[in-house]
Amino acid sequence: MLTLHFLNVGHGDCTFIELPSGRLMMIDINNSKSLPDEDLDALASQKGLTLANFISKPKGLFESRSWEEYYRSLLVDPYDYYSEHFSGQSIFRYIQTHPDMDHMSGLHRFFWQEAVSLGNFWDVSHNKQKNEADFDHSPYSYDDWLVYKALRGGRGPNDSKHKVLTNVRGDSGQFWTDDGIEVLSPTTELISTCNVDGNYNDCSYVLRITYAGRTVILPGDAEGPAWTSMLKALNTSDLKCDVLKASHHGRDSGYDEEAVQAMSPDLVICSVGKKPETDASQKYANKGAQVLSTRYNGTITVSIKDDGKVVVKDHNQERIAKLARL
Repeated sequence: MLTLHFLNVGHGDCTFIELPSGRLMMIDINNSKSLPDEDLDALASQKGLTLANFISKPKGLFESRSWEEYYRSLLVDPYDYYSEHFSGQSIFRYIQTHPDMDHMSGLHRFFWQEAVSLGNFWDVSHNKQKNEADFDHSPYSYDDWLVYKALRGGRGPNDSKHKVLTNVRGDSGQFWTDDGIEVLSPTTELISTCNVDGNYNDCSYVLRITYAGRTVILPGDAEGPAWTSMLKALNTSDLKCDVLKASHHGRDSGYDEEAVQAMSPDLVICSVGKKPETDASQKYANKGAQVLSTRYNGTITVSIKDDGKVVVKDHNQERIAKLARL
């Protein structure tokens, strides 16, 4: 069975993947358990409440907590989740989709303080640099950036070592091919462009995982140029998928109509999603997809069984979606 855990980590990404090989894979990390003002506004609006009532009034007739407290309770810390579900298991493959802090916040705690064992670290060959002053008045930690630099250099805590891979489209290798993983993006050309313009979303890893006749695409924060590159280089069959993790947290900036048409997903998972003005959830739905958001459903798990059956559950382990049979 292949099981993907899309964690509810607020404004960021973190996905654990239990592979049929028994290996545990992790894509990005974010340990934010905050709800920024704009998130509170979006949630209150979705409930048809004023912000004051959303924050202060009980959630329901028999509830003592407010809607704000309820949605805060759905947020999870990646290390806490790992400890509860995978304690003691090595991360065989960690993939840093691209070097933005909302995709690496928590590296210090996870791999350095807690010293979770790591086998392989995937990274993009970019030239992005940061210094300590960049983190003044920032919600992010310089320690996470320092640990990222160490990990991409092959060095872990206590002088431990791991393998570093910088794959691009078309690369193949024994272990990720064994796990049904294909690299659809980036290319060296996309990385070079990102290094020049300083926008690293389009050098995101875009991965395709295939198991039991089902396909999942995980695109990081890929935007227009990355999707255009894939559409030009790949056959439509290479992009077809059953499950899509919405690019760039479900925002319009990650939505490409031609690419979504080619992928034709039955299910779209948004890590965040449904934010006013920047949200593309309805666009995905208009293409026939069921759209689920971690903001509203909490952590979402998608399990693909050996017979191709797909089971989708929310944070309470209740079934929340169905996919057509193969």
